[in-house]
Amino acid sequence: MSDVQTPAIPEPHPPLPQTTLQTPIVAAILCLLFWQIAPRIRAESFIAFLASSVLYMILIVWFASSLGRGLNTPRAILVSGIAAAAIAVPFRLMIGLRVPAGIWLYMALPGLSDILLVWLAGSIGAALSLLLRGANMIPPVAAVLALVDIWTVLLGGPVHQIMTSDNPAARAATQAMTVQLPAPRATGAAPSPLLVGFADFLFIAFFIAAICRFAPNGQAYKKTVAALLIVLSAYLLLVASPIDFPAGLPALVPTAVVMIAINWRHFHYDRSEAFALLYAGVFITLIAIAFWYLGRTPSKASGQPTARIHWIPGQAAPRPVS
Repeated sequence: MSDVQTPAIPEPHPPLPQTTLQTPIVAAILCLLFWQIAPRIRAESFIAFLASSVLYMILIVWFASSLGRGLNTPRAILVSGIAAAAIAVPFRLMIGLRVPAGIWLYMALPGLSDILLVWLAGSIGAALSLLLRGANMIPPVAAVLALVDIWTVLLGGPVHQIMTSDNPAARAATQAMTVQLPAPRATGAAPSPLLVGFADFLFIAFFIAAICRFAPNGQAYKKTVAALLIVLSAYLLLVASPIDFPAGLPALVPTAVVMIAINWRHFHYDRSEAFALLYAGVFITLIAIAFWYLGRTPSKASGQPTARIHWIPGQAAPRPVS
């Protein structure tokens, strides 16, 4: 017998789970049921408004996250994206153009249009995650997205201009590309409903799909989603607070921070790559400061809420008669 030992074969990474849509379907159904109940409840307390917004935010973020995890093959992403676009886009157009059939369905099933929009966002986010070739690409992408979100929302970018515009077309665009968080019907002065941007759900699904590809054991998904729900819930409470919180940030900033902080063990850089990331971080910070300095302009007194944050007070949507 030979004394030569067979070299140990490294254990392969755990296989990706099979494409499953049970979880996003359940999450979508719960979101739809929440929409049928919350607006029919009469409440006087502002706490009820906050609780309803946070609960629905948890459900809809869970829906987007589960889409990012469940759509883990190109075929599933393609089918989901085509189906979502074929259903969600015409539905939103029918609502915007006041087509009777679309308005009737919108009133009969409040929240359905928004759920379909999140479905489309999740499908696009899962598709974009296929562009990443390794976990090490996640932090740079997260940093750039956070910078872009700061510019578009805080520093006079297109989102800021649209949300602060009195133009009817801009208002229609805001309504078409945002998701409303349902709240109880106020018996007195009603607080403005909160809106969440389309891009927020897209990149939540993007990040979740990416980390599930490169850390497919399931623990990274659970930890990331749990941290996202906690941080975004706290962030939403700050946004909804009547206090003018001066440090409000676009939603992609806490999302990117959570993504990097929870999954830092999956990122492995050599010395040169680490220094390159450090230099890039300093460069991005300088750009952000420059954008802030150059974009300092006094707000126009239009009576509209400032577009200081991605989660913003919005126009009340039609609600069914209880």
